[in-house]
Amino acid sequence: MKKVILLILFQAFCTAGFSQSLPPDMTGGIYFQRTNLVVRWKASQHPWPKTLSVLSMVPTKYSPAVISNLMALGSFTEKDKTDYGTNGIPAIFFSKSGRILALTFTLGEIHYNLRDYSWSANLAKDVPTTNQLFQLTTNFLQKLGVNLSEIAKGKNGKPEITCLEHEIYIYPKDTNIELTNIDRGEAHFHRTIDGASFIYPGGSGEIDFGEYGQITKIDIYWPSYERVNQYSAAMPKKIIQWIHEGRAGQKHIIQANGPEIFIDWATAKSLTIEKAVAYYDVDFFDFERLERPIFPSYAHPYAELWGTVDTGTTNIPVVLDCPIIDERKP
Repeated sequence: MKKVILLILFQAFCTAGFSQSLPPDMTGGIYFQRTNLVVRWKASQHPWPKTLSVLSMVPTKYSPAVISNLMALGSFTEKDKTDYGTNGIPAIFFSKSGRILALTFTLGEIHYNLRDYSWSANLAKDVPTTNQLFQLTTNFLQKLGVNLSEIAKGKNGKPEITCLEHEIYIYPKDTNIELTNIDRGEAHFHRTIDGASFIYPGGSGEIDFGEYGQITKIDIYWPSYERVNQYSAAMPKKIIQWIHEGRAGQKHIIQANGPEIFIDWATAKSLTIEKAVAYYDVDFFDFERLERPIFPSYAHPYAELWGTVDTGTTNIPVVLDCPIIDERKP
């Protein structure tokens, strides 16, 4: 059987106000309704908290301490500062000697860049190891006002920070020798609120550490949210009911070296759910979305279900997006 890669070809719903309908409008999804489909639940029986919230994005307020910490990072002064706005998004910008820092007060973004080490012709020295990156990252996040309780947790209960070493090829001056070098370490993380995860853009980040542990890059997307309403979260029995009722959308399946795979849900033997994760769907502020006012903007929880479909002749991995709350019943 050819290797199958699951690709998300669509975004969950984007709306200026939160919907009162039960399922999100997952445009581009493949919907099916079949009440007699055998659905087996082999994921956790309690995959998310008993209650989840719809969140409303509000302007981000950076404390003077956070701004001071970022200015100290790049040795910026008030003379290096410029207030600006793009498409009505208020922000401040610092620039000095090839270093840049930008903060947006609406979308909660922090971007810092020292310089690109990838083109260095010298071997980087004392770059932090992956074992050191975790502590460096957690220490610095607190200086940015990021609450560590909102960082997604691993199985050990600690913040789940993916630490990578960035390896490059370099060519020392006046030689034809090719060398490899670790020029920086990268720490990646994402956000959770009430047990539901954000990916980009509702809450994710990367911090790079170069020579001697110096921070060379920050890309953080961390908007501020307030709770609008809390709802009872659907448990497996209700999720299965909604699948039968046609309220779950199947994501497209693309083969690595072949055409899209289509599932005939009318004849499928069974669906086995092996993993269930709660996520927040948020507005993606592309050019089209920026044509409308930023506020109001909401984050809605939904369930992502990973499983296998038995077609009768083969087993096909599948991912479904399904409602997780009924917004008609706060």
